[in-house]
Amino acid sequence: MLNIDWGLMVWTLITFALAVVVLWKYAFGPLQRVVDERRAQIRESLETAEATREEAARLLAEYKDTLASVRTEAEEMLERSRKAGEATRAEIIDAARKQAERTIDDAREQMERDMRVALEELKEQVAGLTLLATERVVGRSLTDDDHRRLVDEALAEIKLDQIELGRPE
Repeated sequence: MLNIDWGLMVWTLITFALAVVVLWKYAFGPLQRVVDERRAQIRESLETAEATREEAARLLAEYKDTLASVRTEAEEMLERSRKAGEATRAEIIDAARKQAERTIDDAREQMERDMRVALEELKEQVAGLTLLATERVVGRSLTDDDHRRLVDEALAEIKLDQIELGRPE
């Protein structure tokens, strides 16, 4: 069976206690300090990572706000540009329309002036032809009073003032 040797047991306990004290002083103490330091480093790294994450989230939110602001401003600028372009286009069209109307009015006035000149020339030619025809028919030369009376009668019959050229409407 088992034989217990009390002397060996005491020396084993003393050796075990001495080994525990030596290990505690030179091994477990420094190991515990290393573990504590490592734990502190990990805690600091986690805190730094959390602070960095929060800063990144803040920067991301700021970036999104800035981007939204820039987009809104760009859309407003595009809208202002579009409105300015439409206003300019309307002004150009209005100016062109007014210029076209002025050109048409000027052309009508010129046509009326030309028509009056042509009618006056026609009156003179009709008066001359009437005088010539009358001299041949009568066979003698007319006095100025006869001449005027015949021209007035011929012109009254022709009614040149009532002649109008077709006008575009």
